[in-house]
Amino acid sequence: MAGKPRNEIKIGLMVAITITLFILGINFLRGKGIFSSDKKYMTVYSDIQGLQESAEVRMNGLKIGKVDKIELQPDRKIKVEFLLGKEIKVSKGSVVQLASADLISGTKILTLEMSNDPTILPEKSFIEGKEAEGLLGNLGSEVSPMLETVKHTVVSLDTLLNTINDIINDDTRKHLNASFASLEVGLNQLSGLATELNKQSGELAGVIKNANSITGNLAANNAQINNTLNNLQDFSASLKNAPVQATMDDLRKAAGDLQSLVAKANNSNGSLGLLLNDKRLYNNLSTTLGTLDTLLGDVKAHPAKYINVSVFGSKARQ
Repeated sequence: MAGKPRNEIKIGLMVAITITLFILGINFLRGKGIFSSDKKYMTVYSDIQGLQESAEVRMNGLKIGKVDKIELQPDRKIKVEFLLGKEIKVSKGSVVQLASADLISGTKILTLEMSNDPTILPEKSFIEGKEAEGLLGNLGSEVSPMLETVKHTVVSLDTLLNTINDIINDDTRKHLNASFASLEVGLNQLSGLATELNKQSGELAGVIKNANSITGNLAANNAQINNTLNNLQDFSASLKNAPVQATMDDLRKAAGDLQSLVAKANNSNGSLGLLLNDKRLYNNLSTTLGTLDTLLGDVKAHPAKYINVSVFGSKARQ
């Protein structure tokens, strides 16, 4: 009999542990942490419009917490308790608005609108709740800026159309028609040019073929061209290194000597000048040369008259 109470105690502990684990599991599945360090805050609404526990709490579109508990109060108000991350510091005067997560599913969430008050509310503080604006209200708040943009765009477009109508008058239309006509003529001429080019495509192909042949010959004679360029380079280097200055100096000196010689020849006081400029001396020289030429002719004709050769010795002339 002593063992029976112990078994009952064990069974009771197992049942308690099972129930505890079951409750913790349900809370975990509902989004409630087992050992959560989040901070709890409260707010009140007249109509939560289908807000559920574990719904998201967002700030500027970022999830910062979740709804923890929803209770109906005696005055028919609905108290909503929600958890925020420990790093979130709620300032005094902030508002929690009931809103839709999107325009399709209709899921409700809480949106925290932080104030600029530097005072920080402690945990379990009451935060003012703001009712949802409804589907049409949310849609209107999102569409209104777009409508303003569309309105400005329509006004700008209307102004642009009026400006274009003012610019495009009868004269402008005539000019535009003339421009289009000229453009059509230009396009026709361009089409004709394209046709002529198509006709000349055979000749162009021949020219391209000849160009390819020339290119091939240049490539084949690349070595010879390189040798020629090297020879030209060597010649240029030799010409660069040649004593051009010394040669020019010698030419200048020779030209100076020649000029001095010509000056002396033109001078009538010098021997060469007298020889070149004295006519009488020229005549005497010519006469002497004539006489010498006659003498040489006579010597050739009568050598014995001028030259006496004896084998046995010469005799005294009688």
